[in-house]
Amino acid sequence: MITCVTSNKTDRSINHTRRNLLVSLTGLGLAAPLIAGRRDWTQEPITLRYTSHAPRSHGLYTEAFVPFAALVERETEGRLRLEPFTDRILHGPLDGFKAAVTGITDYTHSYITYQPGSFKLLHAPQLPFLFSSPQVASLVVEELYPRHFKTEFERMGVYFAHCDCTSPYNIISKTPIRRLEDLRGIKIRVTAGLTAEIFRELGAVPVAIAAAETYLAFQRGVIDAVSLAPSDIVAYRLQEIGPYYTRVDINVTLLHYCLNRQSFDALPDDLRAAFYKLLRIRSQIAVQNYYSGPGYERAFSRLQESGVEIFELEEDELARWRDRVTPLKERYISQYEAEGLPARVVVADLEDLAAKYASLTNDQINDRIINSPTQGIIDL
Repeated sequence: MITCVTSNKTDRSINHTRRNLLVSLTGLGLAAPLIAGRRDWTQEPITLRYTSHAPRSHGLYTEAFVPFAALVERETEGRLRLEPFTDRILHGPLDGFKAAVTGITDYTHSYITYQPGSFKLLHAPQLPFLFSSPQVASLVVEELYPRHFKTEFERMGVYFAHCDCTSPYNIISKTPIRRLEDLRGIKIRVTAGLTAEIFRELGAVPVAIAAAETYLAFQRGVIDAVSLAPSDIVAYRLQEIGPYYTRVDINVTLLHYCLNRQSFDALPDDLRAAFYKLLRIRSQIAVQNYYSGPGYERAFSRLQESGVEIFELEEDELARWRDRVTPLKERYISQYEAEGLPARVVVADLEDLAAKYASLTNDQINDRIINSPTQGIIDL
């Protein structure tokens, strides 16, 4: 068991987990019918329902959920299993919190960018040019969660499961975007919240659309450009429409996941503790497998193979973009400090840890989350 760190068997298992953190395992079978009504938590194995609006072809399923589900089953010796319901079978992208609270699901996405008005401090990690990599972003956000974000998130009636962070967002467009002036008046798909504010500051017209709904909007001319991570651009086949890609690395987007409280609390004590530790690994599986490393490299190669023209901004031009969005940080801080929230401390802590952890390798991050996982994300 992963919870017994003194046994030889566990040492081998932890080392195996570390070595294989970036390896995608074979896919699971088709999901069984939804378990209806009251479930018997006294019998093992226990099955938790995982739901997602993303299709099974998406990298967050194939390269994150599938290896994680296998890891959970292996590390709990088959006592705990995750059963997937994908492709919007049970709920759509905007309904993650509601589905978890009402018991439609046990474990699902709960993107704050799809419900931005319910959050304040949790938007801070998406300030522009804050993180250089999704690995560091995820690590920092989870470490700061108990101190700064827990009250806000649990107010939604759920537990925080983990936080995947995208690689920094870039732009795929129908017309070339080489300079700030090229963005003026462009209708660009964004996530709601700070990302929308970033592009409004840059002179574009932000349009908040769920990623899974972007293809048709792009194809039909509802939008002229899309701000997304490269892995998601390719996952949603946006290179079929946009022939130009501008690398800005402007900000990361947080992809939060949540748990039904009753389902988690009903687990036996040892399974709760084991699952909690495994959830710390889950976010790094996503960011190291899909949003960086092999997943990112495959996506970038696909863009090039599709004939997309890629623009790398010159340093002086990139500095203009940075200067344009610099006022956003102080505006964000002032807004929430006026409401009595410690926004300045939150931003300072994010900046400090982002700088402190910037040079960490994947191996160093993995050692940290496996051997010294953050405590207090859920009160066990």
